Amino acid sequence: MRHPPDGNTPDGTLALLIAALREGTAHVEALLTLARTEIDGNLRAIVSLVAIVGTIPILLIVTFFLGLDGVVKLLALPLGSEAPAALIVAAPFLIMALWLGWLGARRMALSNLEPWRTWRQAKRTVRDVTGTEA
Repeated sequence: MRHPPDGNTPDGTLALLIAALREGTAHVEALLTLARTEIDGNLRAIVSLVAIVGTIPILLIVTFFLGLDGVVKLLALPLGSEAPAALIVAAPFLIMALWLGWLGARRMALSNLEPWRTWRQAKRTVRDVTGTEA
């Protein structure tokens, strides 16, 4: 009957070192397998979440346009034609687009550009500090 090596002899130390390396290798292999499984599951969850979050705005936009089409069809019944109904439904959007365009044009006016504003502010500061016109 063979006795297990103790750690005091060179053969015993080598055997213990080899056994420790085997156990360590098995442990690292199990850890990498677990990490691979976890990463795979997390990636699948992230991809499905991105797909869901990306689909929601598309569905909302399609629902909005289908709702607008339904309102046009509903207004076309008493009016007898879809053309005036479409104009009625589109009028608030046209008014909003014109208003936003007017606001944008006002913001981009030559007098509102940054160098002119800075120059006006500098002249105002000089006038306030010195009390004279620059």
